[in-house]
Amino acid sequence: MARRRLQRNCRPPARNWSARSWPSAASSKRKPRNTVTASQLLWGKYVQYLRDGEGALLDPVTLDSVYLDRGEVTDLSAVPPTATHKALAELGFTSDSPDVDRREALRIHLDQLGLDPVPARVSGMRVVLTDACNMKCSYCFVETNTGKPDMTEQEITDGLAYLFEMNAGRDEVAIQWFGGEPTTRFDLMQYGDSVADSLAEKYNVKRVRRTVVTNGARVTDTMIDHLAHYQYGVGISIDGPPAVNSEHRRLLGGQPADDRIKRNVRRLLDADGIHVGCNLTPTSANIGRLPETVTWIIDHLGLTFIYVNTPIPTSGRWTVKGKELAQELYQARLVALGRGAMMFSVLDRAFQALDRRRPMLLDHMQSDRSLNVALLPGNRVSLCDINFTSPAFLHTLDELRADPSLLGGIAKTVAPIPECGQCPALAICGGPSRNEQLLIGGDRPDPQMCDFYTGTVEIAVWDNTGLQ
Repeated sequence: MARRRLQRNCRPPARNWSARSWPSAASSKRKPRNTVTASQLLWGKYVQYLRDGEGALLDPVTLDSVYLDRGEVTDLSAVPPTATHKALAELGFTSDSPDVDRREALRIHLDQLGLDPVPARVSGMRVVLTDACNMKCSYCFVETNTGKPDMTEQEITDGLAYLFEMNAGRDEVAIQWFGGEPTTRFDLMQYGDSVADSLAEKYNVKRVRRTVVTNGARVTDTMIDHLAHYQYGVGISIDGPPAVNSEHRRLLGGQPADDRIKRNVRRLLDADGIHVGCNLTPTSANIGRLPETVTWIIDHLGLTFIYVNTPIPTSGRWTVKGKELAQELYQARLVALGRGAMMFSVLDRAFQALDRRRPMLLDHMQSDRSLNVALLPGNRVSLCDINFTSPAFLHTLDELRADPSLLGGIAKTVAPIPECGQCPALAICGGPSRNEQLLIGGDRPDPQMCDFYTGTVEIAVWDNTGLQ
């Protein structure tokens, strides 16, 4: 199908990219070709990207975008009104509207779309069964093996009762078993699944979506039978080939567990009804080799669903270079697509936002304004499911029942600083989340976070692979 010029959300013609274009296990030192993009502000409100004589315009508030060929780029730089100026005006890209505060314009746009940053209800729980773990991972955000008491059966019952009460009559709730290493308390997983069955029937919840995040080092036949019966999603935390994975992920005794994990992945894949994927964390060992890492996960482990965790600030700052990480995630994504696999990361927020022209900046909750929380031992709930310690997020079940407005404690402050109004990622990043603000000790985003999101927007504007 021929591409029309000056069409909203039109992407450039397909480059002949394939998995071969990027580093493989045999050529990890080969660098992908890189095309330089320049950006500038057009008429004080649109971001204009230029690359090899071609151009793209982005409205960072409405997320309308349009592609310009070489002739149109030249025409746009001439004295208006040219044919290109007129064509853009027909699509809503005008130079004559009054200057506005883009942060305020975004807030108005969010209100018009009904996108409220305050969660309406809890729809999912990450149930932290224990902090006991059979591995010691250097980057884990959970303090493990502290000797604190594990969750009790009564606490599981109380927490799940709250979840199902809040979702009576709805289509689905989500439960994820977490730790520590949750399989060390598989007995509690079994108990919780039985309780969930009873509560789903009592509150007329049609489906319980069950997942577990595990390092995969201990998997028994009984576990596999249980996971298959409930059609679990199993996320195996693996960061790459043995030399990469074992640099940050080893058993408590110091020895690697890669062979054992590989065998267990195969056992899980061979079982009917279990959906197995990989949770990949960018680390100092695999950054610079993410395409090669994804190739290995697909080819050697047989895992075709890969979720890449987003770096979070440690010691108050990002420890990776944001723009380089964005480029590398994109290269790895192309590798996955070329091998018939799916790889999801924060990049997909930008892809989805531009393809749907809908802001994707409220990353603390689901698209239906529901929230995933962490259920902790002691009948405590953290509104942030990756922060179990901050008092700003912690409440008891009784407190949440008595005052549902407490859920607003996780709500994101959109574009908290003036500089956000000049950012191309305004409606995709929107500034740091509440968790990131607490970690960095303020409302100013880490510069590498800004580079990461502006990099993802630049990639998505030119990308033509579509959604996965």
